[in-house]
Amino acid sequence: MKSVRLSQQGDKLRMMVETPDDVPLPFLVTTEGNRLVLSVGGGQEEKVTSLDRPAAAKEVAQGKAVVGIDLEDLPETSNVVVTTSGGLSHKVIEGTDSVKLVFPGAFADKGLLREMDARKFDIPIRTVRPAAGRKGIEVDVAFAPGSRYVIEERDNAVIVAFPKAAGGGTSTVVAELKPRTEPSPTAYAMRGQKPSGETAKWGFVTHASETERQYVGQRISLDFKDADLANVFRIIAEVSNLNIITTDDVKGKVSVRLINVPWDQALDIVLKAKALGATQEGNVLRIAPLTTLRAEDKARLDAMKEVEKLQASLEGVIETIPVNYSKASDLQGKVKDLLSEGGKIQIDDRTNTIIVRDLRKNVEDVKALVATLDTATPQVLIEARIVEVDTSFTRELGVQWGGSYTSDGATTVGVTGVQDSTGGSNAGQTLSNQTPYTAGTIPVNYAVNLPASVGLGSGGGIALGILRDNLRLDLSLSALEASGKGKVVSSPKVVTIDNKEALIEQGTQIPYSTVSASGTNTQFVDATLSLKVTPHITPEGSIIMKLEAKNDSQGETGATGQPAINKKKATTEVLVRDGETAVIGGILQVTRKEDEQAVPWLSRIPVLGFFFKNTLTQSTNRELLIFITPKILKPEAVQARSN
Repeated sequence: MKSVRLSQQGDKLRMMVETPDDVPLPFLVTTEGNRLVLSVGGGQEEKVTSLDRPAAAKEVAQGKAVVGIDLEDLPETSNVVVTTSGGLSHKVIEGTDSVKLVFPGAFADKGLLREMDARKFDIPIRTVRPAAGRKGIEVDVAFAPGSRYVIEERDNAVIVAFPKAAGGGTSTVVAELKPRTEPSPTAYAMRGQKPSGETAKWGFVTHASETERQYVGQRISLDFKDADLANVFRIIAEVSNLNIITTDDVKGKVSVRLINVPWDQALDIVLKAKALGATQEGNVLRIAPLTTLRAEDKARLDAMKEVEKLQASLEGVIETIPVNYSKASDLQGKVKDLLSEGGKIQIDDRTNTIIVRDLRKNVEDVKALVATLDTATPQVLIEARIVEVDTSFTRELGVQWGGSYTSDGATTVGVTGVQDSTGGSNAGQTLSNQTPYTAGTIPVNYAVNLPASVGLGSGGGIALGILRDNLRLDLSLSALEASGKGKVVSSPKVVTIDNKEALIEQGTQIPYSTVSASGTNTQFVDATLSLKVTPHITPEGSIIMKLEAKNDSQGETGATGQPAINKKKATTEVLVRDGETAVIGGILQVTRKEDEQAVPWLSRIPVLGFFFKNTLTQSTNRELLIFITPKILKPEAVQARSN
């Protein structure tokens, strides 16, 4: 090796190894405990290259596996090298400024599935993102626009090579992914660094009293009375190997007695006691009053805002963002917070477009938010069924009988019924002594007149008569039985979008006349079939509905000549799964009626009592059921319906 250079960029440490004459040499990166070992020029045992994996470091994976993902920067090309085992095949998926290698049925160690960011190395490759998917291992390589690449297979490796222009690049191995051991937080703290993605544990760096503290510095003891602050900070600087600078506002004395405490905790206590704070840049701490540091932070933020405002005016871009499903004016308030102070936003209501002028990164954030919010609102088809079923049954049995009788001899005895043929009262009839009787000489009369309500088109019966010289007997039996069934099914349907009320209605308006001091007024009352519903689709695919279903109809005419309204209505709120049917209400009305007209006492005689009574039995059933079925319409279904 010619030279080794170390440099720090933020929370990253970069090591550059330069070889003689920029000759590319095979290399190996391994971990041994808490040490990171880089072997160049054949590696351990003179047999390991950049495309091999040592058997001693880790057992080679059996079967189809990805065992290595490397990023190399050579004088002629920049390469992404994917090393495999088990004769693994691959597929290539090309995209815009990216290429993806898919290894079906493969697996890889979790330590290999880390993103490599090469944007700071000035090479065509930008990022390498390996991931484990359902189809296997995928390696997504993003590169600079317009870069050319070649994919080739070499032994057990697939190489994505990006050729360089003549005279470009130096021979530097950029990175190699290997399973590694993360340094402990204590090691980071001792070096004044912090792991990527973790919050610093030193209180004098964060100034946050609510932050959980973890003091890891060397333990010291301090016992001073009225000691100058500058001298206390000098002692802590000697122990911590940090350079400490104090501002002119840091004055005063402090009395402190701390025995065997970490130096960073001691510093934290002194800073709190004197309302001081510190900022760290590398290994230099600057101590100043908290008010000064906060004023500096505020001034820094104000300066950044002014710079952004100026950049938005000078370097800002203008983008038009069309809005498909929402109103552009409704989204204006949501995206305005993403702009800088110099950014501007306007709405074109005619084309439903958002016009944005700001820095490129802010414009991209606005476009991403609009794409997330501007989605099609799902639609719901609600179908209701209102079923009305009426059944009725009537049965009536009646009897009429009567006659006349006269006796022979010196004393004449006559017997007749108490009603004439018309049903009127028959107080008594003068019976002719003419014998024998004929149908014309003896009028019809009834002792029992309880017929059934038979007539044209209903019921029937039979009549019998006996006629002798002094006797006339008439008997009529009548019966009626009627049954009826009726069914009415009303099925209103309506489509609406999520959380919007919909109403469908059909019927008539019935006029009503009212009389008042101002004269006669005519009002109209609706007798309609209607469905009013407001659906809401839950995240799990069910539908909550606030609905009102009714079926009103004109009823019988009252004594005043005004018709009545038969009302059938259900108002409720239900939860129904997509495509399922639910019964939201029902009414069952059952009417039973039994009437009997009879001659007292005689009607209770067994068997013979039938000839002294009339029986009427009526039964009516009315049933109302309301069903509801919601269906979420898919976008393709809606498009097909519109076509």
